[in-house]
Amino acid sequence: MPLFLDLDNTILPSKGAYDYAIKHCALDWEERGLGENFLVLYDLARKQVKSQLKHHSSNRLRLLCFKLVWEMLRANESGQNSQTMPNSLGNPQDLMTRPGFQTKDIKEIFWLEERYFFHFLYYYSVEKNKDEYHKILFPKLVSLSHEFPIFLTTNETLRTQLLKVQGFLPDQFRFTLITSEEVGFEKPSKEFFQYVIMKTNVDPKDCILLGDNWEDDILGASSHGISCIHIPSMWGEGESVNELIVPEEMTGGSRRSDKPPLKNIWRASNIVSGLDYAKLWLFQCQK
Repeated sequence: MPLFLDLDNTILPSKGAYDYAIKHCALDWEERGLGENFLVLYDLARKQVKSQLKHHSSNRLRLLCFKLVWEMLRANESGQNSQTMPNSLGNPQDLMTRPGFQTKDIKEIFWLEERYFFHFLYYYSVEKNKDEYHKILFPKLVSLSHEFPIFLTTNETLRTQLLKVQGFLPDQFRFTLITSEEVGFEKPSKEFFQYVIMKTNVDPKDCILLGDNWEDDILGASSHGISCIHIPSMWGEGESVNELIVPEEMTGGSRRSDKPPLKNIWRASNIVSGLDYAKLWLFQCQK
């Protein structure tokens, strides 16, 4: 009876780590004398990568964003004239098409990636020592991992997720990690969930998934017959777990009319109540 767990913002506080890392990369950028426009450049680069590589796991590579950031920086410098203020960006589209960086800049791109992961993992090293993690969540995860097979199902590159798990989750936690990079498709694609089901070699109706993303996790898994618990907030208030009746508009309107309505979907107040409910559900399936 497998338990599927999404990683980011379900059992890992990833949004906070992302925000912290980018904020401190901007400070590193300024201290290196590169100007005050890092956040603007990064936002432009991130949007382009996400658009160009939509539904592909590579769209999550920060290295691609940092390469574009450096290209835009150099393009901005080459396009400046006596009337152009330092650090002004001009037309963002022009920055995307001007000649890129020099060979010597490659080490700076790797420097930026190194600083990003340094800040990212530092955030986790501090966060994991909070009581809600090392006294509540981590013991629960370890206990569950010795009672049921746990599959971490995630839209990300393998290297990034390995670094996150190593830097945050307890050493005794047992799991199988499945990333969109190794599958070749992202959640909520049918290819992703078909691969996950194949790896478990278990009937989907005997599996349950916990995730924060309604479309990627909940709709993706439930459309394959997997029961789901939606965790909209890791540390939301209360202990409730309520079954959801899913109207058509919450499915994105893409389901065929001849298909039965989605069922066996619950919403939990937080990750702890969600895990407790999943444990009871799994025990009942074993009977």
